[in-house]
Amino acid sequence: MHRFHSTPDRCAAPIFSLTDAEARHASQVLRLQPGDRVEVIDGQGGLIEAEILVSGRRGVEVRALHRQLQARAPGNLVLCQALLKGKALETVLEKSVELGASRVVLLETERCVARVPADEAERKRSSWSQTLIEAAKQSRNAWLPELVGPLPLAPALEGLGPANRTRLLVASLEPGTPPLGAVLRSLPTASDEASLAVAIGPEGDFSPAELERFRAAGAHSASLGPLILRAETAAIAALAILADVARRWRSGVRLPATNLGHSHPSSPSPT
Repeated sequence: MHRFHSTPDRCAAPIFSLTDAEARHASQVLRLQPGDRVEVIDGQGGLIEAEILVSGRRGVEVRALHRQLQARAPGNLVLCQALLKGKALETVLEKSVELGASRVVLLETERCVARVPADEAERKRSSWSQTLIEAAKQSRNAWLPELVGPLPLAPALEGLGPANRTRLLVASLEPGTPPLGAVLRSLPTASDEASLAVAIGPEGDFSPAELERFRAAGAHSASLGPLILRAETAAIAALAILADVARRWRSGVRLPATNLGHSHPSSPSPT
């Protein structure tokens, strides 16, 4: 069944129209006709099975047949991602939806190669939002993550950390950094309301000063292994691990305790 996105206010009515872009795709690309069944996600957990009533150049109108509220992925996962160049950021945004992130915070850091001029900000955010929507449709995730930023590090950190019920980890390439799994096992089990966040640096990693700012904000440094990963690979790996830990915490499974003193001095974390 083909899947489309609409905003909660638009698709709340029993009969509603798809947005112009979605309607063009449905009628002109997919050639869907009246009577065809489709799914519509609203980005806030709503998953609607609907029947097309009208399909043409003037728009697509559907009637809701069945509505359900999809359970949100556990853990309130937050990805803090430094801006990346090219397709790398699109990949990170796409995979953040597939892995169930509830929020993506884009960071402007010292070593970011990618920059967003003020006159490009609106267009970029529109493009990033569309990437999230397409990933949600593909993965049948009815929840769209909140997209925040790009922000400098200082204001971004104001919304993270223990004061905001967030357990923040930062991927670090510094020698002697304990593995991410060991750091997670050292943390007490989080409540359903708490957020679990991970920060991933740009191609050149966070600077030493930025890592200190993270630690001053209560972040735990963590290594993602002995190899140097691309930034987008690091984000995907870290989110996947955090998602698994969040599911274990939700089900009441405690991770085995660990001694952070037994870290591997030669295993930096990639970003």
